[in-house]
Amino acid sequence: MKNLLEIIMPASLAVVTGCIVVCLFTLGNHLTPEPVREEVSGCAGMGPLPQPVKLISALPPGAEPGDIAAGDALFKGNCAQCHAVNEVVVGPALAGITKRRPMSWITAWVKNSSKLVASGDEYAVKVFNQYQQQQMPSFQLSKKEIEQIIFYIEDHGYRPAVGTDDVAYTPPKP
Repeated sequence: MKNLLEIIMPASLAVVTGCIVVCLFTLGNHLTPEPVREEVSGCAGMGPLPQPVKLISALPPGAEPGDIAAGDALFKGNCAQCHAVNEVVVGPALAGITKRRPMSWITAWVKNSSKLVASGDEYAVKVFNQYQQQQMPSFQLSKKEIEQIIFYIEDHGYRPAVGTDDVAYTPPKP
């Protein structure tokens, strides 16, 4: 019995190793990544699609390489104390903010939220009241820096349902 195991074990290991080597050589060409193409015109075995399908860009619209990394640093240095992208902290979750407000409004809010609230802006007052009238500090950020933060948020956030105009979260009433 011992002699049989001494013969079978090395032989089976050799067969398994051989199979692995053959698989790696066979699949070798399929394991290297192919560059992403701008359009997809069909899928293997399915024939051509009725029209080319555009692939989703790796960057949010208008963003340049480096904007997301810059936005990450700016977000962590200025916003993360009170906000998260997908969770409520002190202030609302920021995912989907560009679906709720235009960039001009967001810029004005970040630079001086109390001015927007004092002006009677309906949405600004709603957010202010919804978060227990917690005053957001004013930030001396440039328009480009605010855009970079928004690019970071868009890159890391979920996409809310179309037509949603509510603040991301309503905290429970005490």
